[in-house]
Formats: sequence, structure tokens, C-alpha cells
Amino acid sequence: MKKLLGFLFFLSICLGTLQAQETTLAIYSTNDVHGHLTNFAKIARYIKKDRINYTHTLVLSGGDVFTGNPIVDQYPQRGLPMIDLMNQTGYQYAVFGNHEFDYGLEALTNCIKNAHFELICANVKSNNSSFSQPKPYVIFRKGEIRICILGLVETTKQFLGKPIPSAHPDRLKGLSFTPPFEAALTYKHLRQECDLFIGLFHTGYDTDKKIAQAMPELDVIIGGHTHTRIPSTRLVNGVLVTQAEDDLKYIGKTTLTFQGNQVTGKKFELIKVEDLTEEDSVIKQNIQRYSDEMPLEKVLAKASAQFNGKHPLGALMTDAIVNIQQTVFAFQNSGGIRIGMLPKGDITLEDVYRLDPFGNSIIVYEMTPEEIRTLLKNSYRKGDKSVDLIPAGLQYTIYTHHNKVTQIKVTDSTGQTLDENKRYRVGMNSYIASSYQFDKSLPHQEMPIKAVDGLIKYLNQQQVILPHNQQRGIIVEE
Repeated sequence: MKKLLGFLFFLSICLGTLQAQETTLAIYSTNDVHGHLTNFAKIARYIKKDRINYTHTLVLSGGDVFTGNPIVDQYPQRGLPMIDLMNQTGYQYAVFGNHEFDYGLEALTNCIKNAHFELICANVKSNNSSFSQPKPYVIFRKGEIRICILGLVETTKQFLGKPIPSAHPDRLKGLSFTPPFEAALTYKHLRQECDLFIGLFHTGYDTDKKIAQAMPELDVIIGGHTHTRIPSTRLVNGVLVTQAEDDLKYIGKTTLTFQGNQVTGKKFELIKVEDLTEEDSVIKQNIQRYSDEMPLEKVLAKASAQFNGKHPLGALMTDAIVNIQQTVFAFQNSGGIRIGMLPKGDITLEDVYRLDPFGNSIIVYEMTPEEIRTLLKNSYRKGDKSVDLIPAGLQYTIYTHHNKVTQIKVTDSTGQTLDENKRYRVGMNSYIASSYQFDKSLPHQEMPIKAVDGLIKYLNQQQVILPHNQQRGIIVEE
């Protein structure tokens, strides 16, 4: 009997050792890729070779895969090159970023249908029949480990008093959003349903830290939106918080160690893609194919000097509206200027599409000077103590005291005061028209040409362009 009990005791120890065997899970993640295709051949090859070192692996995206590369943005099926390359790389789950909505819900739905990976988001509700409600989270197993991934997108903007992501409001019709911090706390119960709880959040580093402080139930946050470079392991309230900058400069690599199904170790590191030498030959060929299908080298005009910063670039964009649409004034929001400079020399089609990737239409209003001032006052709130709207045809000064607007002076480009009893033809892109709150007593007119197409036409007409470096809008703190 003693021998039998001894044998059973020895057997239980062996079984316990087997049950508590150490395993590893590697998570390869990217965020804010913004259409940068080139490095996919490297990251696909790296993941394929590296993953054999781990018991289990995941490939995740922290959102904003679109907007930033004309090959992706102007492709006949907008966004499809990114989806195709992500499929080939082996992505398994992604969260919606705010720029996933840039092409509109029809194009996004087409991309979702073509994706071999699942897009999740817990703080969006769809009442649009053409856009299916995404799953808020997924639960699955890797061996004996139960894994839950919760998705959240940022809501840093307001439209008609309601939170929305930083996207064109007209492209969010039929969708409603809950602030991510508020939404996250309603999913604490998922901790009871999994061994590993991952937050796949396109909410920004500060919000990620805030959620981690309030929600220690999470094990890991794979982040995005703020393009933050987190170089190594960073724990916030025990939660590993990660982010891998942007534009496929890095692969985020999270290594988790398990004893049985218990997390016993967490590590994060950045893999610099520039240092990788091997490439996946098939993906490299596909990248070249997409480049060949979208010829963007056509020269539209020449810049007689370098355009440095948003003011001369915004002036170029608004001058085009005034010229092509025959308006008196025009406005461009600084957030819609997506590059920081244009070099001296040839301006190509690719340059223009990088400058303005959104495909916004042009809206024209007949506005009084007072209505124009309400638009400028609103732009100050959006600009956060900086000039947000860059004009053509006029100059303005916003006077503030203790961060409150006290006065706005507006003149035409020659310094003449505007006639308060007159209406002026004012052009702006449809994003400004939809998301900025301002007084407008007459209905608008939507032009049949997109803003970017008007800019292309303008450049073709001008042939040689000189940057306008003078500030057309200034803010004075009194």
C-alpha cells in the first residue's frame, strides 16, 4: 500500500510538472502604417523566420493602415494593396484606426471583405445597413492558453456634441462612438474568461496609460494613433504598454512567458526594419506590381523654391481653390496638409496626392464678414493656440486673452477692411464644412471637382510655382 501511495505521489508530481511546462507567445505588431508598402517584404520575412523560436505567435495591427501613400489611396479599389500585403504577411487581428474611415464606409466594407484577418472595435455602434457591426472582442485558444483581444478606437473629436474619431464626419454616417476609456471599463469581466487579456487600442499613448491605471485586468496593450516610439518594456500598473512609432519603421515584438496558463514574464522590444536585410521575394514582387499599376511620376509644375511648413503649402492649396473655383476667399485646415515640405524642382502627381490624400470635395458658401469670423473663432479652438485655417484672398488676426478669443480682425489680401454688408464667395474643403461649427445663413454649393483635382489643374496652369511664406493668419495673446 505504501509503495502504491508513493507511486501515485510521484506520478502527481510528474503530471504537475508537465501541466506547468513553460511556453512562450510572441506578438508581432505594427501601427499607423499609413499605406507605406515598401517594408512589408522585410517584415514578412522576419516574422516567418523568427516565429519558429516560440511556442505560439500572433500578428496584430494597431490601426491606421490607410492614408498616406498614393499607391494605396488612389488605387481603383481604395486601400486594397494594404489589405493584400497584410494578408500575405499573416496578420490575424486588427483594430479600426480613425483613418480606416477616410475612404468611406463602402470602400471600408470592401476592404473588410477582402481581409483574411478580423477587424474588431468595441466602442463603435453601426446603424448603417451597409456597414456590418464589428465584433468588440475575440476569444480563442493557442494551445491551452485562452486569449482575449479587445479593440478600441480614439474619439478625440466632437461632431454635433457627440464623440467621433478624427475623421471626416460625412464618412461616419450611421455610426456612433463611445469614448474608449468609458468603453474599456465595461469589459473588465473578460478577465474571467481568458488567461491572456490583450488590449488592441488605437487610442493614443496617454489614453493607453489611463486605461492601464484603471484596468489592471489587462496584461498587454498593443497601441497606436500617437505614433509613439516605445523602445523597450514599459509597465503601467502591471500592464505592458507598447507602440511601434509609424510608417513601418519598426516591428513591435512582445514576448510573453507562461507557466502552464499563467503569465510569468512580459517583454517588449522594437525591431528596426531598416536593419533587416532579407526580404520575402513574392511580397517584394507584389509591391513592385502595385507601384507599376499606379504611375505617379507625371510632372505637374516646378517649384522655384522649397515649400517649408504648413503655411506655404496651405497657401498653395487655397490659392488653387480661389483660382479654379473663382472664389474671393478660401480656407485649408492644417490637419489636412499631410506633408511638411515640397522640395525645389519638379512637383509630381505623387507629391500632390501625398499632400492631400483625402479626396475631399470643395464646398462654396456666400458668407458675410461676421460669418467668416465665426469660422475663424472655431478654428482657434481646433488649433489649440495656433493657426489652424490657412486662407487665400484675406489676412486675419485672432486676439486672445487667457486663451479666450477677444477679437478677430479680417482684411482682404491688400489690407482693406471687408464690407460688413456684403457677402463673399468662400471656398473650403468638405471636411471643414462638415466638422467646423460656424454661422452660415445661406445653403452651400458643392463643386463637381475634388480639392486635389483642382490643385492638379491649378499646377498644370501655373507651370512654375513660388512659395508664399508670409503668414496669412496670426494669433496675438493680449
